[in-house]
Order: sequence, then C-alpha cells, then structure tokens
Amino acid sequence: MAPHIRPVRDPALSLIAISGVDPTEPVMVEVPLVLNNTTFTASLPLTGYRIGYAEHYVQGKQVERVARSAALNRVFDTLRQAGAQCVAVDMQRSGDCKQACHEIDELVVGLRLDALVSEDPEAAFHHACKSGYPSMCETLEDGSKVWFYGARWAGDRLAALVRAYRVLRP
Repeated sequence: MAPHIRPVRDPALSLIAISGVDPTEPVMVEVPLVLNNTTFTASLPLTGYRIGYAEHYVQGKQVERVARSAALNRVFDTLRQAGAQCVAVDMQRSGDCKQACHEIDELVVGLRLDALVSEDPEAAFHHACKSGYPSMCETLEDGSKVWFYGARWAGDRLAALVRAYRVLRP
C-alpha cells in the first residue's frame, strides 16, 4: 500500500524528482522551462480587505483634519503589509446614533469597505456600537485603543479581520 500523501504539492515534487529529467540534456534544452511558483507563494492574510479610516471630521460646513497617533499609523502599516487597502473617508461629527449607523452603512456599501477603524472614542463610528453594530477594540502598545467597526451585516468578517491583525501586529 502506498503511503498517504496529503498535499497535492508533495506528490508533484516527488514525481519531478524521480522522473530523472535533466534540464541540461539536449531534449530539454529545446523546450523552454516555465517557472510557475504561484502555488508556492504565500498569500497575504488580508488581501482583498478594504478598511476605511477617518481623514476628516465634518460638521455642517466645518471640515477638520483628523490627527492620528504614531501607534495608529503603525496599525495601518500592519494592515497594509498584510494586504489590506486603507481608504480615507470623511466622518460626520454628531452624537446621533441613528445617523452614525446610517453613515457606516453608506460608507461600507458606497466604498465597498469591510470595516472602519478609529482611535477616537468621540467619533461618529463609536456611537454605532451603542446601537448594536459590530465593533471590536484593541489596546495598542502605548496604551491607546483602536476600534474596528463593521456594518450591521458584517458578521464574522470583522472578527476575522481583528484576529488576523492580532496575529500580525508587532
């Protein structure tokens, strides 16, 4: 009985090794070798994720640029290195939970976002977690906190994002 080999890659490499093909022989020199290593390259864990972050606070006609801490910039660097695309968004400054929920839904759908990230507990996104929207908080190395928010239908995708971030963060 043959040994059980699980990954498809193992038998393929074994067959290549026992085939006895020598790429320097005259027959093989005529056939160009094709290197296809796409099956052997690791994919980034957050490839395809689009994560929104507040670039400006908007209240009426006032627009205020959001100041980000160095710790939050490191969070964005970690997310980008894991394959996520970070997308700047404008946030409404309001204490209205209903408007915050509506804003999250609009941003997620309009910009095809998987999550929103903020370090400001007074931000409009934070009010949505009071309404039952999914949110998760992470404490950063300097003691500050960052929140990950999802639309009401985010489900496990937000939890998967935060789990991947926890594994990847320095």
